[in-house]
Amino acid sequence: MIETVDKYTAEEILQIFKEQHRLCSPLDPEADPYADINTKMTIREWRWANDLLGWKELGHFLNQEFRIEISEDEWYDYLVPAKHRLLNDVCGLIAKHARKDIYESKILFGHPCLKASVFLTIKRNMEQKGVNVSELRPTSRLSDYLDKYFSPVLEEITLTGTSPIEKIDVRRKKSGFLNAINILDSDRYETLTGEIKTFRDLVERIIEEKNKNRA
Repeated sequence: MIETVDKYTAEEILQIFKEQHRLCSPLDPEADPYADINTKMTIREWRWANDLLGWKELGHFLNQEFRIEISEDEWYDYLVPAKHRLLNDVCGLIAKHARKDIYESKILFGHPCLKASVFLTIKRNMEQKGVNVSELRPTSRLSDYLDKYFSPVLEEITLTGTSPIEKIDVRRKKSGFLNAINILDSDRYETLTGEIKTFRDLVERIIEEKNKNRA
């Protein structure tokens, strides 16, 4: 068995939202990278800070992200009216339904290997969200998958409850005026992830952080 599952706490859900805001808001001109994501924040403030969707689309997105099945009626009760509902209650609702992966070492060549367990679990979860992982290896570049599948890949990284990536930057691959204005070229930008170059780097940092948190 590669992993078992356990419940998130409301605080863990909040930390995931904080990490997603930290990494993503600087990349979105409509978001507020200086916003303080906290339990007393209203849903309206949270949506403004992250440039999020309306309540119905947001509820559907959160169901997909956390692999849960909360009804539209229940999401309405927790997200509307946005100026009165609190992020703390949303975190509590998700914590009641969502399950987090608890990694167990996989036997590889006769020896337990935690890295294999973490990698295979992330790979499986990304595939369930529509990411083509047929060629994904530990040596695969993380930026290549973020370029093509930014949201589901980042979700699975942050759902580990760790912060392995210090910062995400976006750089234009091609120079020149025509390349700068050619918005139809989907390959003109690349995502940069600092010291975390490959999925092996990512997995090692996740394990390192989890060990620190347990110490």
